[in-house]
Order: sequence, then structure tokens, then C-alpha cells
Amino acid sequence: MSFKTFHLLLALMLLNTGCGVNIVSNIPATQAPQFVTATLPPSAVPPPTVTLLPPSPQPTIPPIEGTTTTQLNVRAQTSTASETLGMVDPFSKVQVTGKDPSGSWYQILYGSGTGWVRAEYVQVPAGAQIPVISDAAGSGSGLTGLVLQKINVRNGPAASYASLGVLNPKDVVFITGRDSSGTWMQIEFSGSPDGHGWAALEFLQVDGVDALPVVAEAEQPIATAVTSESTPAAVVRLVPAAQDGDSLQAPLTAGVFSAAGIRNLQIQGNVSAPEGDLEDWIQFITTGQTLSLRLSCSSGTFILELWKDSALERAFPQPCGEKQLIITQSNHTYALRLSEATGGELHITQYTLSLEAIQ
Repeated sequence: MSFKTFHLLLALMLLNTGCGVNIVSNIPATQAPQFVTATLPPSAVPPPTVTLLPPSPQPTIPPIEGTTTTQLNVRAQTSTASETLGMVDPFSKVQVTGKDPSGSWYQILYGSGTGWVRAEYVQVPAGAQIPVISDAAGSGSGLTGLVLQKINVRNGPAASYASLGVLNPKDVVFITGRDSSGTWMQIEFSGSPDGHGWAALEFLQVDGVDALPVVAEAEQPIATAVTSESTPAAVVRLVPAAQDGDSLQAPLTAGVFSAAGIRNLQIQGNVSAPEGDLEDWIQFITTGQTLSLRLSCSSGTFILELWKDSALERAFPQPCGEKQLIITQSNHTYALRLSEATGGELHITQYTLSLEAIQ
């Protein structure tokens, strides 16, 4: 028998054997149990914890060291009419923390707080970044004005109202309103019973006047009937110059003449006699320069007194428009006293005094 035939017979035998087998299982079929899985409600997820961090500290600009060039009054506000907190000696070191928007006043550390001094008399390093303090002058509408020359503060919006006091050039005022004509500004003024006064716009440098609220009507001139009879000329009553409270110890203004300091000084003011502001004091320190003095005034002749280290050196009349030389010495403090030479009836003179170092 061949190998191929053997394999064929073997396959047929296995096939017949398999067909006769019947496999029966006596184990009953069981149904797979059904399980119910309880579905729990989703657990509440707690909100994320938010930690509030303190605000990041704003960068602070350290005070800038400055040096005074003369004796200075430290004021509560940016005005020579505000309260005096004290005085700083010439050539003293001060810590400057800010300036007003016009740059005319510096805020300095003084005592346990701060005060204001005139910026022109404090030397700071060139290029010093001094922050601007926008609310330096007060707490009103946010508009400030710079005084251009010595002026009276009135208790109403016209020159006919009584004077409450005076402001000096480079004083900064806080403006709270205007009259209906826009020619008079209502300002904060501590010397007034209600804390306000009025200043003429022509003597102020102000931007944005039209945005100010109208708080008073413009004063109207009183109409007079015209008759055929001759009318006497109106009598004009002179108002004495307002007291500004300066003295030899607290001059109206001061300066230091030096190669690194100022070379000229100009002061505007007014005095009257025999009543009102009888005198003005101007202080200066030099390093031995010869000064040229020139006085321009509305009328009359002034009496000038030259003081050296709080002692009277000499007195001399100074006609308006004329020049005079003053020879000085180093390391001495000088002062000029200006007074009206006219007596008898009330006389008022407005002046401009110029001092220039020529040597």
C-alpha cells in the first residue's frame, strides 16, 4: 500500500467516527444575572480658591537733594499768602519731593510733613526728575493759575471791591469759578472769611477758563442821567497798597548772585504813603560783585536804604528811571528797603526794581 493510500483511509475512518457521537449536556442553562448599578449624582466640585494678593507697591521716587540759595519761607501751600510753616537758612540741604504744575514751587520734606518753597531759590542737580503734584494748590475744580505780577485779591469780581490781601509773582492759585464776563476769577484764598477771593484774569496765566462754572454776575457800571447842567467830575478815591507783611527778617524776595547762581533779579511791587504798605524789603547775597540798580516807577521818587548784615549802611533818594551802582563784599547779607518819599496826601507808586551783576 502506498503512503498516499494509507493517509486517505485514515482520514475516512476518523470522519465516520465523529459523525456517530452526540454530545448532550445535563447542566441546565442558566441566565446570566442582571446587575443594576446605582448612578450617584456628580459630586459638587468646590470652586477654585482665589487668593487675593495685596496690590503691588507703586514705585516711589526718592527725594532729590537740593540746596537753598537764600533764606526761604516754607509755606503750607503754593502761595506767599498761605500760612508760613517756618524758615530755611541759606545754603541748607533740603529734600525735594515734588513740584507744582507750573514748576514755580517745590514741595520739600519739612518737620514731620511737607511744605512748599519757591523753586527759583533751590538748586537741584541738572536733569533731576521731580514729579509733578497736580493737586498742589487746593481742592476745587482742578484748574490752577499762575500770578504774573503783584495783585490785590478782592472780595468781589471788580476793582471796586475791598482788598482781602495780595498775591506775588509766581504764586499759584486754585480757581473755583468765574464771573459771567470771564474777566474775574474766583480763587481759594485763606485770608478771606469764606476761603475765597477774586483776582483779575489779566494778571493770571490760566488755561481752560471757558470750562469754569459761572459763580457771579459781572459788575455793571451804574448809569447816570445826562442833564444840561454841568456835572462835576467824578471823585476817584485812591486805595492804599495792601500790606504784604514783609520785613528785614522776612523779605518780599531774595536772591544769591554768583557765577553758578543768578546774574539778575527783578521785582515788581507797589507801596503807598502815609498809609497802606509803607515799605518793601529785598534781600540779596553776593560773592563781591558790583550790582547795577535800576528803578522804574509810575511817579515820584523813592527812598532807598541799603542794609548790610542787618545794619543800615546808607540811605539815598532814587529818582524813577535812573541807575545806581552798588559795590558789595563777599560773605555778607544785603537788603534794600524801598519806601515812598511823598508825605501828606495818600500817594501810591507801582515800581519795577532791577538788580544786575556787572562784575
